[in-house]
Amino acid sequence: MVESVQDYAIFFMDADGYIQTWNRGAQKTKGYRPSEIIGKHFSNFYMQKDIEDKKPERELKIAKEVGRVEDEGWRVRKDGSKFWANVVITALYDDEGELQGFAKVTRNLTERKEHEDSLQAANRLLLEQQKELQRLNEAKDDFISLASHQLRTPATAIKQLLGLLIEGFGGPMPENILNIIEKTYESNERQIEIVNNLLQVAQMDAGKVVLRKKAHDLNALLLSLQKQYSGVLADKGQSLKLSRQSGALLGYIDEQYFRMAIENILDNASKYSDEGDEIEIIAEAGNQYVHIAIKDSGVGISPEDIPKLFEKFQRISNDMSHRVSGSGLGLYWVDKIIDLHNGKIDVESQPGVGSTFHIYIPIGG
Repeated sequence: MVESVQDYAIFFMDADGYIQTWNRGAQKTKGYRPSEIIGKHFSNFYMQKDIEDKKPERELKIAKEVGRVEDEGWRVRKDGSKFWANVVITALYDDEGELQGFAKVTRNLTERKEHEDSLQAANRLLLEQQKELQRLNEAKDDFISLASHQLRTPATAIKQLLGLLIEGFGGPMPENILNIIEKTYESNERQIEIVNNLLQVAQMDAGKVVLRKKAHDLNALLLSLQKQYSGVLADKGQSLKLSRQSGALLGYIDEQYFRMAIENILDNASKYSDEGDEIEIIAEAGNQYVHIAIKDSGVGISPEDIPKLFEKFQRISNDMSHRVSGSGLGLYWVDKIIDLHNGKIDVESQPGVGSTFHIYIPIGG
């Protein structure tokens, strides 16, 4: 049976490690015919460095002391080529306990070794690429943050100077010149908004946004927002309705950041709604979450575009996008803020009908 085995090299060695038998698997694995190897020392299969380190002798010693030894490493064939071997050497004793020799079983695992080495090399490459991507991402965030700071300072100064001209501090001016200045002021305002969005996202991606959460009455916050936005929306011919349950509606939030997130969604709802449209905020308590829905009857979002809403630098194309400015960062930032609150946000929308953003905030934090 041993002689006919071809997938394993199985042979017997005497007590000193000299080969006594040789099966077909051994010939196939190592390349020696029986007449070429029987009577020779099994160290013939080891790498020169292993021989110099006396590894064959150590393995026999261990097998003799504990009964067996197992090892994996490179071995050498008759033609000098290498193969990766799993080796088990078992000490054989007679009934009186005298060592008779050793049985040695060798499996050729070169294919597995090459596969493992390839995986390890690929893994090392991926880790190196990941580190490089992280370095580039950090450099990008640093650049955005620095550039945004440098852009905001002159843009704010321009805003102040243009404001003085519009208020008449430079004296009266022709109507056509005043119109140009007002349009310049509006463009500068949009630039400041984009710069502020870039700074917010850079801080978020750098992990510098730290929330100070506590139990807060969301009804009071939403009522404050309604008062704040009612006048702004009235100038656009729009209205804001608030539907809320009576009493306190407690949510565990950072009031400043959560308020900014709601403001961002309200701004979008207004931008993508027509004159005369109504925007509604609905707030209600669940078992574990406070649910806030912000509903508009604006242009709506197609189903294939909804997954893109909360991605960075994504702007959805629709009937109003050509006349609505934006950086594609607002909803990305909102999503991150809600996530930091241990909450979640999703959206329901239908083109031509409107959109509803659903926000869920934990009651207990």
